[in-house]
Amino acid sequence: MVVRHRLGPWCRRAAILLALAASAVGCTRTGTSNLEGGGTPSPSASHIDPRDRLLELGEAWFRTPATVSYRTSGPVPGQPTTAHLCLRQMFDDDFGEDRTALLRTCSRQGTLRLVWDPPHEWQMDVITPVDRFTLASTHDRTQICRSGDPHACRAIPTAEAIVKAGAEVFFQGPRKILAAIGATGVKTTASPTEYDGLPVECFAATGRDELVEWCYTIGGTLVSFLRGTATAGWRSFDATAVA
Repeated sequence: MVVRHRLGPWCRRAAILLALAASAVGCTRTGTSNLEGGGTPSPSASHIDPRDRLLELGEAWFRTPATVSYRTSGPVPGQPTTAHLCLRQMFDDDFGEDRTALLRTCSRQGTLRLVWDPPHEWQMDVITPVDRFTLASTHDRTQICRSGDPHACRAIPTAEAIVKAGAEVFFQGPRKILAAIGATGVKTTASPTEYDGLPVECFAATGRDELVEWCYTIGGTLVSFLRGTATAGWRSFDATAVA
């Protein structure tokens, strides 16, 4: 059964700089959801360290099959780090495109549909402002196919495919990300019943200059992720449907 929802507006955009300055002051999400969750009930926040719980859910992700559609946002290879700079460059370079096309190119908005069957099988349908393609795991490489042309397929190294999709978070557990950003602590940013009683748990951590946020169902399905800086831009995944 497919259950659809729309995540409520994040206050993260307005609070990013404050969060970085105050060591990950969390933002509470609002909105409704009917996302399905499985597994065992989450322990009380008073009985487990947020970092330990985050690592536990991150490990569960690698054992939890799911089909998730995400709304995505992130830097586009070859473009400036922010949409504002992208638009300025496009206009300055006189690309000859209309305003709508420029806005779409610089929007950094896209979608990603992930069919996740760990530990080895997965498929992604990826749409970015400048590209559309499908990635599918194979024995030792990844097959990439261009949308609209089932014959335009080739095998590429899996690491290259993951970077191309900007999907490293699905293959890197929180432990590795926390180490990469030099995080000194993890904080809970939303209660387990924030989505109409459904246990979804959210966490935030700051490192030397990056903020990272995760939200998981209690069964270990990743429903939201944010990583970046105010200067270099942000990459985010927000679930719109989970099966």
